[in-house]
Amino acid sequence: MAGVTAVDVSLLAALDKLVLERLDDGAFVVRGQPPPWFLRLGIPPPRREAPLPIDRALPFLEVFLPEAERAWSTEGRSAQSDCWTQMTEDGEALHLEATALCVGSSRLLVVTRNDALLHERRRVLQRARELRLLHEALSREVERKDVLVHCIVHDLSGPLNSLLGALSLLQEQPLPEKSGALAAVALKAALRQRELIREILDTFAAEGAALDAASGDLAEVADLRVTVAQVVEALLPMACSRGVRLEGPPALVDGPPWSVVGEERRLARVISNLVENALRFTAARTSVRVLLHDEPGWARVAVEDEGPGVSPSIAPHLFQKFAHGRDPGAGSGLGLYGARIAVERWGGAIGHEPRPEGGARFWLRLRRAGAAGGTRGAGTEGQTQRE
Repeated sequence: MAGVTAVDVSLLAALDKLVLERLDDGAFVVRGQPPPWFLRLGIPPPRREAPLPIDRALPFLEVFLPEAERAWSTEGRSAQSDCWTQMTEDGEALHLEATALCVGSSRLLVVTRNDALLHERRRVLQRARELRLLHEALSREVERKDVLVHCIVHDLSGPLNSLLGALSLLQEQPLPEKSGALAAVALKAALRQRELIREILDTFAAEGAALDAASGDLAEVADLRVTVAQVVEALLPMACSRGVRLEGPPALVDGPPWSVVGEERRLARVISNLVENALRFTAARTSVRVLLHDEPGWARVAVEDEGPGVSPSIAPHLFQKFAHGRDPGAGSGLGLYGARIAVERWGGAIGHEPRPEGGARFWLRLRRAGAAGGTRGAGTEGQTQRE
């Protein structure tokens, strides 16, 4: 047993390890005193230098031997077996593992009892099963909530559409000045109610997609240049009614597409939310600007206004559900939350920063379609929220 001293073997035996040496003829002999657990396997105590029939004593080792041979043939290499279970004569399960290594010219198999490792593996597997069941239960609960919300929204939308139609027809009639003003107020409130319903639907749709790891949105591609142009054009009447100049990026229709990862309809809703917020908080005879910036692998949209900015007490809670200020013009607190859910699901980022010259700047960064190296939520600026 060149290279292995009696002290080495005695130390391994004291650590409850079985030491087997492979001889040149392929047989294995036990070195040192075998540990007590080995003697409980029903194998007669091995005689000194007598070959040990490992196919009967430790049958799992035959599966491990090819890997052990490769380790023995490479200098400085060792190999670790999987953990296996073997029963004693009195019915106790022993959890064992083997290590193949060379010590000098000796080729050794060191077999160790490792109950703790197997118990840890079982604990991890059990925890994984529990988490899977919890995820399935959560998914079912989200599905039930989604169905309930859609049913409620559907029931609200029917009477609201009738109300909108009646108010629109009423405004076309020759009404007294006071009655006409009241009809305009009612129509404006009904339109706002319709927007709130859409926000609720968008938010629940975004939450459900975020829980689905296999969401197909990452395969969706939108033209950011065209989407921004459509949003600016659609919101020009709102800006004019408030006396605010709405300025979009120059030459939006020229040049190649700005293809980004994102679903086109939802992306338009996200940008619209940012622009509507800016218009709502911007005084007449000032400006709201929508800017596009090209970055390596990314595209950035910024919406800048000249309003009062975001209150420091509100800023840390932006983009959280139901976060909004005390301003009577504040919305439901769902718009920016839904925007964050959608943008982060596409691997982008969204945030806010104050403008040095006054007002607020809301921005979002989206991955260029086909760009390599993009990561989820890779925003460099600090994220805050509004609405």
